[in-house]
Amino acid sequence: NGMGAHWIGYTGEVSEAELDTAEFAKYNPGAVIGKFGIEREYNDILMGTDGERQVEVDNRGTPRKVLQTTEAIPGKNLQLTIDLDVQAVADLVMEGKKGAIVALNPSNGEIIAMASRPTFDPNKFTARIKSADLKELTSDPNMPFLNRAIQSQLAPGSTFKPIMALTALETGIIDPEWTVHCAGGASFYGQYHRCWKPSGHGTMNLLNGLINSCDVYFYTVGDRLGIQNIAHYAELAGLGRRTGVDLPGETPGVVPSPQRKIRLTREKWYVGETISVAIGQGDLQVSPLQLASAIGGLARGGASYTPHLLRALTPAGKPRNWGINRDNVERIKDAMLATVNIGTGYVARLPGIEVCGKTGSAQTASDAYMKAHHLDTNAWFVAFAPKDDPQIVIAALWEGAGHGPEAGQLLRDVMKAYFDKQARLKQSAAAPRPNNLFGSLSPPASQP
Repeated sequence: NGMGAHWIGYTGEVSEAELDTAEFAKYNPGAVIGKFGIEREYNDILMGTDGERQVEVDNRGTPRKVLQTTEAIPGKNLQLTIDLDVQAVADLVMEGKKGAIVALNPSNGEIIAMASRPTFDPNKFTARIKSADLKELTSDPNMPFLNRAIQSQLAPGSTFKPIMALTALETGIIDPEWTVHCAGGASFYGQYHRCWKPSGHGTMNLLNGLINSCDVYFYTVGDRLGIQNIAHYAELAGLGRRTGVDLPGETPGVVPSPQRKIRLTREKWYVGETISVAIGQGDLQVSPLQLASAIGGLARGGASYTPHLLRALTPAGKPRNWGINRDNVERIKDAMLATVNIGTGYVARLPGIEVCGKTGSAQTASDAYMKAHHLDTNAWFVAFAPKDDPQIVIAALWEGAGHGPEAGQLLRDVMKAYFDKQARLKQSAAAPRPNNLFGSLSPPASQP
């Protein structure tokens, strides 16, 4: 079923083009190398070294004498951070959909699960793949080779609002009780911007703005902040650059800024463009892994570890410290907890576990284009738990599903699988163990 295909990868015979590159110059024609995923990333470790034998032959080519033998060195095994039980659920919930789910431990960067759909069957690559099968895969418009967890570059929608809230608090542009009145939309620089709720949310402060995901609140905050402040804190959170995950092909995403626009288009930044970025639209683009890493870093008080699949033999080193105010972090975490319990993220709640989360729905084009082509918005959901000592953060993307709660259902099932397993492990560790060879049997009574 292609479980884990995008991160496991596959092997194949080295091509002529690859032999001409520095990475594979040391290999001989016919060598089987890692082509994709972990197989490619850790190719040299997994391959080992070929053996060699020099022989003396007669004029008919028959070996007569062994002159020298060099033993082959087998490749090493790798231990990955993936939890197969959680991974199985992630793959299952994504079946038949387009999108990705990635779960990681924000306290050390270990990736717990990563699923991307559509996928492909890596078994087809165990021998030389048939040209018809390869053509079918490469020409598929759904792009099954695309690892959407690390290669999608899409607007995050309202899942960006926690970063916006952090930016507003850190810069002192607002205080938590500063309010905005939402009547269903607002005008900025001659352009009317709608809220997702046509009837409006009424008067919103920071907490209610996040719980209700009020667009007008964040339009107004973004206008006060300006694009430079937004870009600074988005980049501080790790957006707009590769996370450094140990997989080939990761994309950097995009954090829009005046400098970037001038460099790429030779045009200046217009203040009206900031309004869309403030709700995670415009030119802002992230991957699910980037989003999970950013929100996980926020959840840990502004401390980010590099996401990775190879289990380290030593404890994680020092994280990248954001240098942010813990009180501001706690306010945002409280709001994200309330979002799941009483707000737009209600679908992701789990009994007995303090899940903090944020929904998001993001357009991929203008209103007119999407309406004309019958396109629906992408559904996002990002969440971490538990609130006070986050052990898992998950980002879910379901392309074309419409609204964030749709992705929240997928995320909830993966998070439940994780905590159910933790509960089983805890119960197993607490179970009394027999203290003799015969289990719990009592020794026979001694003879009088």
